[in-house]
Amino acid sequence: MALRPEIHSPKSGQKRHGRGFTLKELKDAGISLSDARWMAIPIDRRRSTHYSENITILKEYFERIRKLSEESKPVKPKERPVEREAPKPTPVPVETDLTELPQITKKIVETLVAAGVTSIHSLSTTSPRRIARLTDIKRGRAEKLVDSAKRHIRDESRAIREEKAQKPKITELKHLPDISRDDIRKLKDLGVTTLDELKSENTRDLSLLTGIAESRIKEWIKIIRKLSKG
Repeated sequence: MALRPEIHSPKSGQKRHGRGFTLKELKDAGISLSDARWMAIPIDRRRSTHYSENITILKEYFERIRKLSEESKPVKPKERPVEREAPKPTPVPVETDLTELPQITKKIVETLVAAGVTSIHSLSTTSPRRIARLTDIKRGRAEKLVDSAKRHIRDESRAIREEKAQKPKITELKHLPDISRDDIRKLKDLGVTTLDELKSENTRDLSLLTGIAESRIKEWIKIIRKLSKG
């Protein structure tokens, strides 16, 4: 279930779901902007209203995430290590493409999948800090994995662009590579309906308001600008 705030209609007073929480609601709930980003909490910078029920929603959500994070951390023995039976590895879904990355072992793939990182794209948009917190993978190794995923996506995007170089130019949002219907809906909800409107947006703010990875938005804008020069 998507995390959505409750807002009141100024005319009828009826409650409905809003696009995102305000910075004031995040602050009162004790959640920093950086924590809100990795927890994928939607933010609406244009809304100025402030509701106590939204603060309660945020606090309860943050508490659930905190408990899940603590449960996922490996337990360090206080004394010398006690031999115990190794946990059974979680079966890797057949549809995962993580095995396509170079120098990645089956064990690491299983560890990532168990932590909810089930594809190259999800790995590229997950911070190394979070991977290290949710798994037993060290921070340095996590950084290399994320970089490898980003390079793979860039290489794939480059290959797609070269393959489509002779095809008709992109004229609508739906023609952009690696853009889903859900991505288009999120952009249109914010008033971004054309390529020119997307090109003029601030990538960081747009990423915060839509939940779309900033790297993907930058790639789209780069393609649009390249087309406009052609």
